[in-house]
Amino acid sequence: MHTTLLSRSIAAIALSFGAVASAQALHVAATGNLTLNISVADVPFTLASGSSDIRIWTDSYDSGLNFDPVVTLWQRSGADYTLVGSNDDDDTIGAGQTSFDAGLFYSTLAAGQYLVSVTASPYYASSSLRSQGFAFDPDFGPTDPATLISEWNQPSYDLNTNNQKGTLWSLNVTAAVPEPDTYALLALGLGAVGWAARRRQVA
Repeated sequence: MHTTLLSRSIAAIALSFGAVASAQALHVAATGNLTLNISVADVPFTLASGSSDIRIWTDSYDSGLNFDPVVTLWQRSGADYTLVGSNDDDDTIGAGQTSFDAGLFYSTLAAGQYLVSVTASPYYASSSLRSQGFAFDPDFGPTDPATLISEWNQPSYDLNTNNQKGTLWSLNVTAAVPEPDTYALLALGLGAVGWAARRRQVA
């Protein structure tokens, strides 16, 4: 009898882990155009629970043209958003990325409201608060604050290929999001194993 109870408990744990493995996935996809070198595209998303394997990436190529994008992740904090991280160049995060695309990876993120900003490098976050906006990195010298990207030379611009004159941005956000009852089910399975073990010791 004890063996049967233990077997059922182990099955309950297996079911719990199965629920974790089959957790609902978050996938946010957005696209648009940055017409100016000071344009900012904000894409919101929400994590209802703590999540893992969060990937954020751009794919900025369109018919052979692109620009050098930056992605900045913010988390809602009161009436504002606070900086989580930013990246200018990482083309190893998601499918479809090419040279100069940007990406962020987090093994875990807490539940909350988030915002991803897409800008053209070197237009970076001015501070750790979204309300403070963005500014050009002074290390790259003065830049006209309102220039069409199609007429602007980014620091990564190649005169020979004219490859930094596109305006299209494409953003993807993916995450493994556990179902709300996943942890309760897992706790139930673990509790059943503990109860069976105690029964076996008493016997």
